[in-house]
Amino acid sequence: MTHAQRQQLIEIDRRLSEEELGDRALVHAMVQLEWYRAQMSKTRRKYVLSESGALFLAGAATVLAALSAPAWITATVAAFVAFLAGLRRVVSWHDDWLAASEARAQAEAAISQYRLLPADERTLERQRELVAAIDKLVLDETRSWGRRRREKVQAELPG
Repeated sequence: MTHAQRQQLIEIDRRLSEEELGDRALVHAMVQLEWYRAQMSKTRRKYVLSESGALFLAGAATVLAALSAPAWITATVAAFVAFLAGLRRVVSWHDDWLAASEARAQAEAAISQYRLLPADERTLERQRELVAAIDKLVLDETRSWGRRRREKVQAELPG
């Protein structure tokens, strides 16, 4: 088990009561929710860093040229700008961030609805419904991710 997985389980444990920890359906849903929350945070951070880095370096290249900086410095900064522009075409952190945000919101809604049920109404059938809803969300999101990747590749192909 990795450090990140241990942290995830600790976070889930912190948010669940003793009674809820015995509810395997709720634990399953919370694990998926945590995964989407972590993905959302990670892709948002990557998106913001790549975009702000590109903006900063593009501005720096202009300033360096205006200051008559050595050509190799200006060219290196401009090359990093080109690299970041290319990286944005290969990866889609913004789309992934939005998709993870939507999936997280859907998972939270399903979990909230389930948690609003009194304990005696959290029957095996309701637990199965929660697991099915979460599993459908994961499958739909995975398919959506694959479709976004295929569309990105097809858009890049000539003709």
